[in-house]
This record gives sequence, structure tokens and C-alpha cells, in this order.
Amino acid sequence: MRDSELAKVSILDAIDKAIGSATATYGSPIALTQCVVGTGVAGANIASAKVHFEQWAHPFLSLHVLSDLHAACIGAHNGNPGAAVIIGTGSSGTLWRDNTFCDVGGHGFPIGDIASGAWLGLKALQHTLLCLDGLKPQDELADKICAAFQSTNTDDIVGKCAEFNTHHYAALVEQMLPLLYTNQPTVQTLFEEGARYIELMALKLLDGHSHKLALIGGLSNVYSTFFSDPVKARLTACKASPQQGAIYYAKAAYSQQKGE
Repeated sequence: MRDSELAKVSILDAIDKAIGSATATYGSPIALTQCVVGTGVAGANIASAKVHFEQWAHPFLSLHVLSDLHAACIGAHNGNPGAAVIIGTGSSGTLWRDNTFCDVGGHGFPIGDIASGAWLGLKALQHTLLCLDGLKPQDELADKICAAFQSTNTDDIVGKCAEFNTHHYAALVEQMLPLLYTNQPTVQTLFEEGARYIELMALKLLDGHSHKLALIGGLSNVYSTFFSDPVKARLTACKASPQQGAIYYAKAAYSQQKGE
């Protein structure tokens, strides 16, 4: 949870907008002290970060914090047991069963988030630098990355990367996808490596039960074509949004607090 203060501001802003919309629809004013709030926050799967965030002296009746991955999983299965893998800028997976989450991956870029957009972009960039140094043959992928940087000079490219974050690396996937669809060898190999990791994650999350797996994120449809038939057979479409998942979680947690 890199910026908890920004997350708090975002939560307050979202609740203010929700109250405004509800008041306009139903006519009765709602106070913050009446609100039961569920919020999916990136990084809340780290126990210490979650505990720190929950110490916030918030103005709500009740606040229930879970990670964005967990909110997405609950929403995807409409509150029922199931697994979810997010494959976008980052990558992570979880299983929701018996009111407990079991997480796989999600360790953050660059040490984790294998198969993610950021990981693919970094791999493509590393490959390009090897080509420019004469350690690998120049190919279409290196040409595409050089064109994106408007340079074939390694110092220029490395200098531009000094300000990069995960989203900058993930943006390089746009240069890779057309080459994937034409079976360019380097790109094909990178996506196959990523797919093997996602498949291992899926098999871990699906072991020992019959629940389904929901894929979430911009790369989910790309990777799903690489999966084995047993994993494909367990896939299901998302039934609801992460926001709805956070609301479901808050309702259930608040009812449990009240002993209902």
C-alpha cells in the first residue's frame, strides 16, 4: 500500500459521490456516520499494511478493508466460493473459500508479477538492449521497441527508463501483441513463458475442490488461449464487478459483527 493517504482521500471522495447520488434518488440525506463501507485497496493483502490502514480514524459507521484482488474475486463469483487470477499491469491470484483467501503471486514488480504487462514490457526491453549490444540478432521485437523509444542508442533508452513505473513498462505490450499474432519467435516465447506461470498459478488455486476460476485484466483473453484443456474447462465469466465484491464483503462482515 504505497500511498495510504491518497487511498483515504479516494475513499472519502467515492463515498461523498455515492451519498450525493443516493440523496438525489431517494430524497433522504445520509450521513457518513451511517455508512458501512467496503474498500478494495491495492496492497491490503499484506497483513501489516492492512492493520496500519485499519487504524484510520474514519468517519464511517463501519469500515471493512480488503485487497483489490480479493474484492475482484468476490465480485467475480458474486460472493460464492471461487478463484480469480488478475493479469493486467500486474499479476496475482487468490481462492475465496470458507470465508478465507488463499493467495498466490502478487509480490509486486519487478520481483514478482510474472506474466504481467509490466513483466512482458521489461522482458522486451531487456531483449532489445541485448540486440543493440550485439549479443543477440536484431529482430522485429527489437525494431518495435526502438521505434517506441525513437532511438537505437542504448544510453538514450536506459535514460528514458530511469523514470519508468509499472504502467510505462506495461505500455510496451502494445508493440508486442501484433508480433504475437504473427508468431514472431521472441514474442511467442515470452508469452508462452508467461502462460506457463499463469497455468501453474491456476492449477494451484483449483486443486482440491470443484470451484471455478475467473480471469480478470487486459491480458486474460490473450493468455487463456495457451491454457491446457483441464484449466479451460474450469473458467467462468465474471458475474459482478470488484466494487460489488467490496460491497458484498462489507455487508457480510458487518452482519457478522452484529451477530446476525
